[in-house]
Amino acid sequence: MGPYDFFLPPAFDALPEAVAEGLLIGCLARNQAARLGLEALRSKGPQAAATARLGLDLTLLAFDLDPLNAELAKAILTMTAGQNGLLSAAARAALGVAANAPWAAPWRQALDDAARTGDWAGFLTRYDASWPTDGAPLASRVLGLAAVASGDPNRLAAWRKCLASATTPGLHWLAVQADMRLGGREAGMAALRDYLDHWPWNAGALLVLHDLARGLDTARTPLPGELAIFLYTFNKADDLGRTLEGVLASALDRYRIFVLDNGSTDATPEVLAAFGDRIGTERFFTVCAPVNVGAPAGRNWLKHLPEAQRADFVAYLDDDLTLPPDWALRLGAAVAAYPEAGVYGCRISDAGSPAVLQAAELHLAPGAPGQPFAATDLHLQGPDLGQFTFCRPCLSVTGCCHLFSRQALDAGGDFDIRFAPSQFDDFDRDLRAALAGRFAVCQGHLAVGHARKSGADTRRSRVAGANAHGNMLKLQGKYDAGEIKRLRREQRIRLLTDIRKKAIWLSRRDTARGSETPKDGGL
Repeated sequence: MGPYDFFLPPAFDALPEAVAEGLLIGCLARNQAARLGLEALRSKGPQAAATARLGLDLTLLAFDLDPLNAELAKAILTMTAGQNGLLSAAARAALGVAANAPWAAPWRQALDDAARTGDWAGFLTRYDASWPTDGAPLASRVLGLAAVASGDPNRLAAWRKCLASATTPGLHWLAVQADMRLGGREAGMAALRDYLDHWPWNAGALLVLHDLARGLDTARTPLPGELAIFLYTFNKADDLGRTLEGVLASALDRYRIFVLDNGSTDATPEVLAAFGDRIGTERFFTVCAPVNVGAPAGRNWLKHLPEAQRADFVAYLDDDLTLPPDWALRLGAAVAAYPEAGVYGCRISDAGSPAVLQAAELHLAPGAPGQPFAATDLHLQGPDLGQFTFCRPCLSVTGCCHLFSRQALDAGGDFDIRFAPSQFDDFDRDLRAALAGRFAVCQGHLAVGHARKSGADTRRSRVAGANAHGNMLKLQGKYDAGEIKRLRREQRIRLLTDIRKKAIWLSRRDTARGSETPKDGGL
């Protein structure tokens, strides 16, 4: 089997359905990898031995991404006891330390704290000062995870130089990230191809390699038409000012800005007046509501402004974003790659902590028929380790920064005001659009910083948490079992079709290497 053949017939079609679905969604997240590993290990039938090997690999991936998880380490050691050759000596030694070291739990908490806060510099300082001497077998995993998440090139170079070998899939992924960040595109592509020679089931690795090989990671394409930029805001004058400064510093051609002030009582009116004077009334429009009407009504209000009707594209931006100057060009590249999509989104990270992800591509999480459904949360299962740096279809993208063609926005209907004041109105709209045949696209090559942490806010605030819980119940009540079944089926078809096209393109490219480059046939 070649490095790109795993997702093609017959190998992929022989997998258990739950394993196949999970691999298509992605496995570079610790809980997802552990769940998929267990599913594969439980499988029966003629391919049971090969699927069990896959299950062990996925379980080892989960351990590499959570290297101080004592319970997982014990389970892997028990599962492989007496079976020579399944684990390398280095992997078995690392598992043994994680399973038995009394200091594993507090160090695991320190890793989790760094992933939550983004303070990898603090974690590395602690590591340098007090990493246990008997923790040497685990050091490559813990230090590699921290080095990649920190993005510190000196740390990456030192770690990569000391890494003797990478015989497990997660440790190998960290090595790929180091090679890519230190050596550039060609080094990254060579490392990814070697990775897929060993672990061809990792969809994320194939998708990243495809985009590198086609130059989609650096593609910037102007939107073909006028852009309307919509913001709605309430009592965040300073954040709003910074966001608008980011818009003005962006690479934009034909655009206009529309801001709805949701009854602010702070300095927001003064901020808007100042920007109006700078930009001019022909390009900057403001509307003042007497009260805060909430996110879905605010989005609808902006959508229906007569002055905005002529725009070819509409971008909704939160009022507390850190925008890279090329954000619209990056979204334009996604439009060029997938012109039929209903909405385009991106990775969202904590402002100032790029390794802390708030959102990325969203899919329907695997679940039993008839049970309440939810979106995947792979982006919350650890730091950003390059696992979403590709562009592909998905079920939904976050409303912090998303782009619509005007035609798709109108066809999809209004945002449902029953989800006021916020939470899940954007997800609901994406579900309705998908049922009508328009799936979302996540442009993983664009990362936008977001000051507000909605999920964290709901955990801190009892009222906000109750609102989010109530809105989730509303969401689950809107869609019947038949609609969810349709969405799952269409999600699988779109993800599988997309990755198969990319696998075939990569295979032809490798075959043509040294002669002529194959023609781009579209995605």
